Amino acid sequence: MHVTSIDRYMLEPGEITEWSVSTGPDSVTQSPVPPSYNQQFHLDTARTHGVGRSVWMAAAFDLPGKLDRMALATSLEYFVRRHDTLQTGFEVVDGALRRFDLDPSDIEFVPSGPVHTTSSEEVREHLRHRFTTVCDPLTFPAYLFATIERESHYTVVSAFDHTLVDGYSLVIALGELRQIYEILTRTVDGTGPTEDDVTQELGDPGSFLRYCELESIAPVTAADDPRVREWARFYERCGGTAPSFPMALGVEPGRPAPQGADVRPLADAAITEKFEEICLESGGSLFTGLLTAMGSAVHSITGTSRMPLQFPLHTRQDAQWANALGWLTTSAPLTVEITPDGDFQSSLAHTHASFRTALTLKGVSMAQVREALGDGYRRTRTDVFMVSYIDYRRLPGTDDHDELNAHHISNVTVADDAQFWISRTNKGLALRSRFPETPTARHSVSLFLDTLQKVLVDICEYGVTPIAELTSQLDLTTVRVN
Repeated sequence: MHVTSIDRYMLEPGEITEWSVSTGPDSVTQSPVPPSYNQQFHLDTARTHGVGRSVWMAAAFDLPGKLDRMALATSLEYFVRRHDTLQTGFEVVDGALRRFDLDPSDIEFVPSGPVHTTSSEEVREHLRHRFTTVCDPLTFPAYLFATIERESHYTVVSAFDHTLVDGYSLVIALGELRQIYEILTRTVDGTGPTEDDVTQELGDPGSFLRYCELESIAPVTAADDPRVREWARFYERCGGTAPSFPMALGVEPGRPAPQGADVRPLADAAITEKFEEICLESGGSLFTGLLTAMGSAVHSITGTSRMPLQFPLHTRQDAQWANALGWLTTSAPLTVEITPDGDFQSSLAHTHASFRTALTLKGVSMAQVREALGDGYRRTRTDVFMVSYIDYRRLPGTDDHDELNAHHISNVTVADDAQFWISRTNKGLALRSRFPETPTARHSVSLFLDTLQKVLVDICEYGVTPIAELTSQLDLTTVRVN
């Protein structure tokens, strides 16, 4: 799956049709299920900042031939009825945030009139506008499907606000929607599979609303819990707040600027395999090696040897959540330490040890951590400096993503810190970056990414990071530590 942002998503023009939920007047009811911690955090941010709050994400894939509109409409109905996260959403009523539910038996999809486009830019801007309007965290329901039809093939795009899904969910959504559609087009003698047939073939998806309920009744964690103490130490070393990207971004904390984006190949398959081999032989992993390379890049530019960050972890260990759509992630703290000599292997040992410690914190949620810390943590920025990694080769149903032209597309909103998503496919490593669109941030992040790519090549060639050599070749103008 190719990870990109809507401003970089290019696809062929065609006839756009939107597919939205249509329900009866009595099919919406107020829900007693509270938002999850992630949902509450996202909703609070949306209510605070307003503009730029639509943090939607979408999955897109291509299929050859002509679109079977009836089969797609039925596929969407079955798909939404499978996943209760798509039967729920949030609205502000009389100043209060409330969750609402749809009656799944009353869900049907209605296509819009076609919109004819003649350029890729026109398609992209139409989708961006419509997804941003509909997939709003405080609008219900906050998702929209679209198709772009052409003579020989068509594209199916599924867009959701972040309150409803995470990145892992997009892989599930793409695979399931395509599978349901293919099942429903297996019509023989005028009859097709029933919804029960689809459920039997795909299995039980689990309930994200149940996940939210269980999270809300999780026991309070004491401040002297070793896991909470580890988080407290991490935040204390960050000045009592979350980590920030250690290069100048040109924004005040808590005052987001329009978002900038960078999407690039990071390393081809050969360099990726060589780099992974070096990391494994050094006692680390590809992910901790990449984090160490990032720390080396920052060190070569700024002289800063310590780089704290957070990274996301999925919470799908229990089999009941394996195929669920929802926001099932938590966060973990990690610190990259570059040794004085800049040796990659020694620095990797520090990073990997920090990573192993982070994994021991899985049993405590961010909600429990923040409640236990109380005034020991203060939120100063809207965003958190984080690095995400996903190996799509290891996820089920991704073998033919290249053939499907599969894409993970994110909206472009606002930002007051830098965040990075690294993805691995059979083609190697790719990197999507999100940061404030200021001259300072654009310069800092571009320099950082260019340096990171050089670090990876140098490690593969020499096995070490030549800090002094790198520094002498860089334009360090206006780059400072925050």
